[in-house]
Amino acid sequence: MEISKYQGYKAIDFLKEDDFLRWNLFQLEEDNAYWTKVMAECPELKPLIEDAVELYKTQVRLNDYPLTSAQVEVYHDTFQHRVTQRRKRRTLTYWLSGAASVLLLLGIHQIYKPNANQEPGLLDFVHANSLSIDSDSKDIQLYVASDQLITIEEKEADIAYNTDSIQVTGKSLAEVNTTEYSQLVVPKGKRSRLTLSDGTTLHVNSGTKVVYPNRFTGDTREIYVNGEVFLDVTHNEKQPFIVRTSEIAVRVLGTKFNVQAYEEDAGTQVVLASGAVQITSNENAKKIDLTPSQIYDYKAGQVSVTRVDVERYISWVQGILYAEDERLDVLMTKLSRYYGEEILFDEGLVNQKCTGKVDLKNDLGEVLNGLTFSFPISVKQENGGYRVSTK
Repeated sequence: MEISKYQGYKAIDFLKEDDFLRWNLFQLEEDNAYWTKVMAECPELKPLIEDAVELYKTQVRLNDYPLTSAQVEVYHDTFQHRVTQRRKRRTLTYWLSGAASVLLLLGIHQIYKPNANQEPGLLDFVHANSLSIDSDSKDIQLYVASDQLITIEEKEADIAYNTDSIQVTGKSLAEVNTTEYSQLVVPKGKRSRLTLSDGTTLHVNSGTKVVYPNRFTGDTREIYVNGEVFLDVTHNEKQPFIVRTSEIAVRVLGTKFNVQAYEEDAGTQVVLASGAVQITSNENAKKIDLTPSQIYDYKAGQVSVTRVDVERYISWVQGILYAEDERLDVLMTKLSRYYGEEILFDEGLVNQKCTGKVDLKNDLGEVLNGLTFSFPISVKQENGGYRVSTK
């Protein structure tokens, strides 16, 4: 490979090179020799390469290159050999972690392929590129356009779309020069703060997927949500903001509100903190306007609008979960989703209701054991999760 190709590179550009990523992942002798030669012959690249290595060591991975079948086989065999040689050493954990990164790296082009015949609309894109939230990945996944993936191991990531780049926890990791759609997938047990290109911010809860354009164009700003988000929408009368779910569409100019629309749940809720929103059901196109402190509840084709204490519905952003006359089994589902840990429970919990608040900053075991003082239940750790039984 011509070393001259690296002239003009920035540190972030090296993270897009398969040779650089393979070097950092496997530390093969031939790769060590190659990159030592690059830094020796081009000393001006040395600080950039060192910066790229440090960036690689962070919890962020940027993968956007393909590997041939032959390369996959060679790298896999090399990896297996090195693991065998180091099986008794403490560094085994590192190599197993590396294996997961390789699998993700190799799998991206299989699970995220754009449909060449799809319409450019948001919902068409969502239907053509359905990514499961309940995947095996425990990391936050940010799909930038059709061929670029950023995985984030942090528990709570801060993602921002600037004028020409995407920043993750303050570091610029990708350029944005396209109006294609991005997909942010936050698994159970993780959360994220997302700032869109127009300045709108979203607090994204566990087990949530958000689809949005890298750049807003046209007469509206539209995003898609499967899960729960709290939004602070930047005001723009000329370009209304629309949040779409599988059941409804929420239209706003600029406001703060919470949307809970997990597709696996029975209903969809919108709680308005400030401003005004207009909600349209996908089933009958009926429009309903909300005023602050109102909740829109859509379930099985039926709609209700009532006044509520907004804080109880948006406190999850601050790590507090309120329950008011809520079934205990529903609370268990919310806790399992938030912590990313399995909770098995008896059907008897359906008949018990609870009111109070849960400090989500505490360990899940502490939270569940605390409930045993108020309810006739027992808690036991089981197979890496928890089992809650009625007494």
